[in-house]
Amino acid sequence: MEISDLKKVIESLLFVSDKPLLNREIKAVIKEELPENVKLEDIMQEMQQEYVQLNRAYELKFVADGWTFATKPEYSPWIKKLLKEKTILKLSPSAMEVLAIIAYKQPITRAEIDTVRGVDSGGVIDTLTDRKFIKIVGRKETLGRPLLYGTTQEFLRHFGLSHLSELPVIEAAKDVLPDQKENIQELPFDNQVNSEQPASDTVENSSENQNFYTENNDLQ
Repeated sequence: MEISDLKKVIESLLFVSDKPLLNREIKAVIKEELPENVKLEDIMQEMQQEYVQLNRAYELKFVADGWTFATKPEYSPWIKKLLKEKTILKLSPSAMEVLAIIAYKQPITRAEIDTVRGVDSGGVIDTLTDRKFIKIVGRKETLGRPLLYGTTQEFLRHFGLSHLSELPVIEAAKDVLPDQKENIQELPFDNQVNSEQPASDTVENSSENQNFYTENNDLQ
């Protein structure tokens, strides 16, 4: 199969998938057609550049360790009008605060989160777990072996991140996470946030999801 035809096959897979496709998932489907001397990663990067040159309303993005089509942020106002409130997920400042602490400090226990915030975080942790933004990743080898929490692939996908190293950086976080000064990341404690997910069956994950900090949150 010609590379141009192979790209069309990959496009069809991406359009019908409801989540970013990992390289291994794509390879599993096209392995018989993929030439031995051609790397899938090279094909995906070529496709990504081709969409940039086409200047379409959507783009090919590498998100949460996988590939997906995403609408560009400048078209978000019209997408919101179409989808209205159906795909809007609002997070309260407290929910985003806990999510940020976990993202930058993971793996972390509930007690350690409570210490940073100064208040009980149990309800917020339950909400974020239900939303599949965080998950239990193990137990800390200390008295009582408390549960450890970390972020999920859904967290990366929702915020348009390829991996955690893409989290934004801010000086203010150094006072909260003193042991991670070399790779410190921004904690949006002073921002009210509202993370929105305009999506459709074909072009999913608006690039606007990359905004880790937005406004008007009310989810506990």
